[in-house]
Amino acid sequence: MGIASWLKSAFSKEEAVRNQMTVVAEDKLTIEVFYKELAIQSCISFIANALVMSEFQTFENGQEVKKMNHYLLNVEPNLNQNATEFWHEVSWRLIYDNECLIIQYDDQFFVAEDFSHSEFAFKEDIYSNVVVRGFSLSRSFVESEVFYLKLNNKHIKKIIDGLYADYGELLVRAKSNFKKSGGRKGVFYQGGFGPVSGDDYDKQQQMLQQNFKKYFESENAVLNLSDGDKYEESQFMSVGKDSRDIRNLVNDVIDFACAAFHIPSGVVRGDTVGVAEQTDNTIMFGINPFAKLITTEINRKWYRMTNYLNNSFVRMDTKKIRDVDIEKMSKSADLLFRIGVHSVNENREMFGKSLIDEDWANEHYVTKNYNSILDNEFNDDLKGGGEDGKHGTKNNEPRDS
Repeated sequence: MGIASWLKSAFSKEEAVRNQMTVVAEDKLTIEVFYKELAIQSCISFIANALVMSEFQTFENGQEVKKMNHYLLNVEPNLNQNATEFWHEVSWRLIYDNECLIIQYDDQFFVAEDFSHSEFAFKEDIYSNVVVRGFSLSRSFVESEVFYLKLNNKHIKKIIDGLYADYGELLVRAKSNFKKSGGRKGVFYQGGFGPVSGDDYDKQQQMLQQNFKKYFESENAVLNLSDGDKYEESQFMSVGKDSRDIRNLVNDVIDFACAAFHIPSGVVRGDTVGVAEQTDNTIMFGINPFAKLITTEINRKWYRMTNYLNNSFVRMDTKKIRDVDIEKMSKSADLLFRIGVHSVNENREMFGKSLIDEDWANEHYVTKNYNSILDNEFNDDLKGGGEDGKHGTKNNEPRDS
């Protein structure tokens, strides 16, 4: 299976989403286009996979709750898609089209495949001619009825397309040089009475091409030459090259694509050096902006100002993207518990464990050595001097209970 066939099969699931993929005659993509598509789709797939690993957290009056909103965002947005499929489609459309429209219909969320956007200055925008899963909707939607996500003012894919225009030529040249470097070259001396012309020349060239083609392509072969003809292998044959030049150019394309999406290229290429730092940078600069874009739109359209100001909102937890090292996390969990930031259940949730259905598991505790400097009893201990005339205990000495 060639690389073109492999890439077509690998990305077939997103074929409907990538309707703007560059296509040449008869739906065949050139290998040069595939290098670019591989770089772009690797970045998009990485972002989409990271987003679906995150969790939407829903809050009411400052307390995290798991109700219908939580179910729609994390499990089943609509009857035909689970949350993973839904947010994958959102990610692909958002990056490939630079925008994505999500509509709500019968308490379900659907991604629009196509729509018309009418913009206004002092009233709500209108979205019409909306197509969902191949069905055209007769009604129009105003801005407050939809989630409209726009990545930025410039289409990232178009920028990468322009950048790749030059690199595409370099890749073609590198591939051509690689093929030529492995070829055999020589000089053919024709015997007889001199050069021929016309039809005889065409027949002679055709015969030579057939003979030499079989000779070069066969593992064991004998070259049959006419009397007086001679063939000599060139002494200046280029030494066979490896594909390093091509791979370096492909890596350059991946680097440029990763830079456009603010993702460390080592993460996409699978480099293991500094993977922890690369992962942190990816989450901070590559994933969190997408999460912020999505949650901000949901909060302003779904929860609205009054609920948001009363601490009812949605938040995307991107910390779940990283694999949890229990040994390292245990120290953080212990610290968070000792200073009263986390309860037992919040620590268990951080590790992905089931919650304890007991009141004490939701209580917050602080170790006894944390006291306010305004605490009178604590200040008396610092001053010392009891009734027996002895000094009190120092702050760093143990006290009798």
